[in-house]
Amino acid sequence: MASKATVLTAAAVVATGVVAYAVYFDYKRRNDVDFRRKLRKEKKRVNKSVQQSKLAEEKSTAVDPEELRQALQAIKNEPMVSIEEREQYFMSQIALGEQMAAQGPTFYLPAAIAFFRALRIYPAPAELIGIYQSTVSPPVFKLVIEMTNMDVSSTSSPAARSAQIARDDSLDDISPVRGPPSEASSSQEWDKLTDPGSQP
Repeated sequence: MASKATVLTAAAVVATGVVAYAVYFDYKRRNDVDFRRKLRKEKKRVNKSVQQSKLAEEKSTAVDPEELRQALQAIKNEPMVSIEEREQYFMSQIALGEQMAAQGPTFYLPAAIAFFRALRIYPAPAELIGIYQSTVSPPVFKLVIEMTNMDVSSTSSPAARSAQIARDDSLDDISPVRGPPSEASSSQEWDKLTDPGSQP
């Protein structure tokens, strides 16, 4: 019983001290010009520090366009995935992209490459871009979009251009609450796939 009273007394003393400091701080802030000036200087210093850290983070996540072009070319040179293996390949690339993105800015490009590989074989790329926008970290998503734009601009086929238009249109209509497609609908879309080499 005595220890409970001691704990309550200590808590009351701490609470009184916090309230007294808050009252003192508010009084100084309202009445002391030098104190206000110091607060303003401190706020400016903190804002500058935050801004510098944001710039440093942006520089660390920035990827040279030439690196993106090389990665895109390497992906284009990879052998085509058979229709039977596409769903498994898609899932493995999504998992790899998520793992890489979770490791930090150094791994954003490899993560974007994995997500882009998955996007290339997905039957509804505009839908997948919408899912990426709501689930993938913004720097990685930006890299995926840049790679997609490079891919479309380097491809002269009308089908590729119409796919890009569909992707761009879908970015305006994206609902952030949509989750990944269900297995049933995903399997149905995989069944609808045809061999890209057989199309004119």
